[in-house]
Amino acid sequence: MAAPPLPNTPNSAHISNAAPSPTSPQSPSASSREQQRSNILLEINIELLQEVNELQAQGKGGAISPQQVQQARSEGRPDTMASEEYIQCLRRVQANLAYLMPKAQTDPSQQAKGPLGPAHMTAPPHMPRLEEKYKTLRDLFPGWQGLDFRQAGSGPSSASPRPNSQQQNGMTAPFAATPT
Repeated sequence: MAAPPLPNTPNSAHISNAAPSPTSPQSPSASSREQQRSNILLEINIELLQEVNELQAQGKGGAISPQQVQQARSEGRPDTMASEEYIQCLRRVQANLAYLMPKAQTDPSQQAKGPLGPAHMTAPPHMPRLEEKYKTLRDLFPGWQGLDFRQAGSGPSSASPRPNSQQQNGMTAPFAATPT
């Protein structure tokens, strides 16, 4: 079964309309930190995507929202809901890409419009093997908690938004310049 499309990513309406401030060249240490951030996010995404592939092979893939179930049903396609593990992995992959995409822009004003950090700063509950990488990620974003800790204010176990909520896809993080 092919992976269902990910929920919509933010469009320009969610990005600050403030004029971009002039950016100065990054210091070598800031550039190094950004490279470390990108590297750990890519390593995490590799493992998350491998897990998504395994979950699909086990028949745990599927629609990630009730709307997708209805759409699949109306199109005569399989209409099963994905497992929570599958959804948790997809949320994190999408949130990580949402953070990384603006960094890939060549225009510095576009780079400054991305989220302050990844929306998810904890491993999916069923993947404790990623905990060490997420610890490294948290160390690279001092002071940034992501949505995992901010949503309910009591920690990652309470941050389990439903697949169709706006916050689930990591797109409600504030948009501004990246901390160094």
